[in-house]
Amino acid sequence: MRTFPLSASRMSSSAPSSAFSGNLRVPPFFFWILLLALAVAVADQLIAPVLFSTAPLFALLSCLLLTLRREISPHDPLSPTASRFTAWGVFWFLAAHALLIGWVCRMADPAYRASGAFTGAGWAFLLVKLGVLAPILLLLPWRAWRSVAHLYAAEFVAGAIVLVTFFPRRAIEALWPAYGQFLGRFVFVLSWPFVSSLGYLKALYPTLTGPSLDVTILLSCSGINGIELFDVLFALVVICEWPRLNKPRALVAYCVGLAAVILGNVLRITSFVILGNRGFADFIARFHVNAGWIFFSAVFLLVLTSTYRWMLSPVSSPSNKTA
Repeated sequence: MRTFPLSASRMSSSAPSSAFSGNLRVPPFFFWILLLALAVAVADQLIAPVLFSTAPLFALLSCLLLTLRREISPHDPLSPTASRFTAWGVFWFLAAHALLIGWVCRMADPAYRASGAFTGAGWAFLLVKLGVLAPILLLLPWRAWRSVAHLYAAEFVAGAIVLVTFFPRRAIEALWPAYGQFLGRFVFVLSWPFVSSLGYLKALYPTLTGPSLDVTILLSCSGINGIELFDVLFALVVICEWPRLNKPRALVAYCVGLAAVILGNVLRITSFVILGNRGFADFIARFHVNAGWIFFSAVFLLVLTSTYRWMLSPVSSPSNKTA
């Protein structure tokens, strides 16, 4: 079988997959696999726009950047077969993408009707959109993928988190009929002791009625903008500090941060209801939109300052290295 070795595989077997040549850092071979998968996924969406989805693109991009930031130990080299593309692997990889595009183009009308719909067909087509990631498995033999999955386990987990949780607008829209009522009731319970004769109107977009200001909780008030902002800012921190991060602690900090954003959004709307009915109705009506970005940025800074040092792995002292 004909193979195409990458630059990293030309290194000696004792050298790490990510090496330096002078001042030029040679990216590990897995970087090139991800780059190829990202480029072809973008091409899929350009050829068949109905496949457009940010989730697989950002999942691949995040995994690619973290792979580039990774510091691979010389004691963790991949097997020689894991550092090569095979001709048949590349062929089947491209063929799978071509078949996916051909099928989507053939099913053009049903695909466009299903895309973005909150129906069984819509959720099924969402899996088709995420299916652009599947052909990457054809690039390497299964044994090679076992080595790759072991070495790049943290990068795979990070990519999966991005795939599932980043830009969760579709999920929140689907859950809104139930989540909107939960959010409205929660705000009502917190606001009721401070606002006399506070009422609650149950609807798709619940309304809290007060003597001076009625507050309607729209989908844009769900906290989705805060979650997206937190995701982006936390991702920047993770990418910058990836070699020093304690990966399990970073995952815990991320979950804590998401919970803080959701709870903070409840407190934000509660403050609007209380202040709006305590003589600040005009101020709330004028600045509540812009205040959201300031508020969620403050929540991120609070979470970051509370968890930043805890997330970092301890640096070994020189005495420990020589021991």
